[in-house]
Amino acid sequence: MGIDFSSVSHSLRSTSGGAFKLSHLHEALAAALGYKSHAAYKASNEEAPLFDGAQHIVTDGDLLAKRMVALGHVDPDAAEAMGNAIKRAFQTRLPNVKVHSDVDDLKSEIYADVVDAIENSGSYSSEIAMTNAYGGDFDVELEDACPIQTYQPDWILSASGTSTLEQDPDNVYHGHVIDVTARVVFQKLGRRVLGEMEVDEVGAGIQEEMPEEDQY
Repeated sequence: MGIDFSSVSHSLRSTSGGAFKLSHLHEALAAALGYKSHAAYKASNEEAPLFDGAQHIVTDGDLLAKRMVALGHVDPDAAEAMGNAIKRAFQTRLPNVKVHSDVDDLKSEIYADVVDAIENSGSYSSEIAMTNAYGGDFDVELEDACPIQTYQPDWILSASGTSTLEQDPDNVYHGHVIDVTARVVFQKLGRRVLGEMEVDEVGAGIQEEMPEEDQY
C-alpha cells in the first residue's frame, strides 16, 4: 500500500505530540501543502493520490500560520512547531523525500546537483576543451518563471551563470570564463509536491575577454 494523505496525517498525530484534534491535523497538513482547507485539498485535481513518487515537498509556512490561528492556535510558536512536526511526519513515511521550508531552501538543496549536470554535459565539456584552462568555479543563479503553486504539469527553473577557470600562464590564452545556462525541470505531483528533477538544454560559451594583465 502506498503513502497517502491519511497515512502522513496518522504519523503527524505522533510527531506533533498528540496534542491536536485529528481534524486540526488534517487542516494543518492541507495548509502546509498549499490549501486553505482540508476540503479544498480533497476537491483538488492537482494532487497525485499517493506521495510515493515525491522527491521534494516545499511547505507553505505562511498559509500554515494563518490556518493555525484560524483553528484557535494563536501561540506564535504553534505554526513553527506544527511545520516541524509535518516535516518529521513526511520523513517517517518517506525517508528519501526532502521537505523544504521554502523555495530558496529547495534551490540550495539542488544547487550542487544542477552544477554537476552542467559540468558533466557535452556542451560544457566542448567549451572547456577549447581553452587552455582547467578547473571551474561555478556561480549559478536559479530563477523560477512562475510560483511553485501554479497549476501546471512541470515546474521549471532557469539556471544561468558562469564557470571561472584557472589559466596556465605558460599556455596561449583562449578564455577563462564560460557562460552557462540550463533548464531544471521537476514533474509536479501536487501543488507543492515535486517528482524527479531533470537538467536539460545546457548551453555553454566562452566569454570573449582577455586576462586582466593584458587589458592595459
